[in-house]
Amino acid sequence: MKRLLALFVLIVASAAAQAEAPVILVFGDSISAGYGLARVEQGWVELLKTRLKEQGYGYQVVNASVSGETTAGGLARLPRALELHHPSIVILELGGNDGLRPCPSRRCAPT
Repeated sequence: MKRLLALFVLIVASAAAQAEAPVILVFGDSISAGYGLARVEQGWVELLKTRLKEQGYGYQVVNASVSGETTAGGLARLPRALELHHPSIVILELGGNDGLRPCPSRRCAPT
């Protein structure tokens, strides 16, 4: 019973420590998601996490990127991500896939 209680306290303390660290939310497409890389650790978001940790910054980096995401898709997902993570900083990297999708209205056509 004591071991179970100690484990519970450790889990709660760990979660509380992470919750106190300010969050950087990376919200992007395949560039941020690391699509096509042999290892996720090679992506720029993981490199950012590593660099911030090495330099002693106390940020928690959350990668909420989705490969293939468009600006419209990101806009639809953003409120939930903000509500869930309460970031101090948001890095927004979207738009690359917009040119690959057909235009949903006449507003996209050149005038």
